[in-house]
Amino acid sequence: MTTAFERAKAALAAAGTAPHVVTIGNFDGVHRGHQYLIEKVKASAQRRGAESLAITFEPHPAAVLRPDLAPERIATAAEKLRLLRATGLDSVAVIEFTREFSTLTPEEFLDLLLSTVQPVEVFVGEGFRFGKARAGDGDTIRQFGATHGFDTTIVTRLRDDDAMISSSNIRAALTSGDIAEAERYLGRRYRLLGTVEHGEARGRELGFPTANLTVDPTVCVPADGIYAALAHVPDGQMSARKAIVYIGSRPTFDNGNRIVEAYILDFSGDLYTQELEIEFVARIRGDQAFESAEQLIEQMNRDEQEARLILKDL
Repeated sequence: MTTAFERAKAALAAAGTAPHVVTIGNFDGVHRGHQYLIEKVKASAQRRGAESLAITFEPHPAAVLRPDLAPERIATAAEKLRLLRATGLDSVAVIEFTREFSTLTPEEFLDLLLSTVQPVEVFVGEGFRFGKARAGDGDTIRQFGATHGFDTTIVTRLRDDDAMISSSNIRAALTSGDIAEAERYLGRRYRLLGTVEHGEARGRELGFPTANLTVDPTVCVPADGIYAALAHVPDGQMSARKAIVYIGSRPTFDNGNRIVEAYILDFSGDLYTQELEIEFVARIRGDQAFESAEQLIEQMNRDEQEARLILKDL
């Protein structure tokens, strides 16, 4: 059985033997702050005639070491990898994070880096911590690099007006229903991937047949309410379709389990068992209880009219 060290070495070795400008982080969401750092990495690599490399970890270290306190993810592992590759980096290395791997000291991890990817410069974000007991930081890398022949750059966190662009602030925006703020920090609209499953057909009974989505329980779901959105089938069977998304526990009926369901406008196809990706455009209103199904239907018709106005040019 291979050790965590051996698996990490293999993941890094796959980047090749060329000198690298390296960045290391969790990169949850690959938001504007991450994009800003990666652009600096790419520019340095071009100046130095080196290759650019991002090193990230899966699962999120907190999910392994403190699962009860692990933050909800902004992007799944697959989406994060896709977003990182889309930045134009030469390579992305994903290191499997385990309890065994977490016992590596900062120096052991940096030795591993030195022996595999030949760093000529390492970029990390302000506040970056790594190694056993999170004992290493940017200064640790700088001191090690000064001895072993590579430069270190610690990048100050990017801000938007007075707010820091961070994964935690994006989560806070999403869970408060502020889709516009989350979009501003991400540099793109927030997306949520789910599998279409059979529900209770409540929407169909009300005249709004919906696709009920089962989503990854580790991923951040926006606040309860009604949203104007675009729906995508990742396999490309249909182009983006305008949709209304409901998130909540159906307080008018049963106040049951929290659900995510999408009513795709002007669509009558069968999407069961398919993956559906929701791209949130705007929040129309919060969730609420109505005194009767008739009142709910009236409000849903108003919601549809508003969603069509929001989405008319998309």
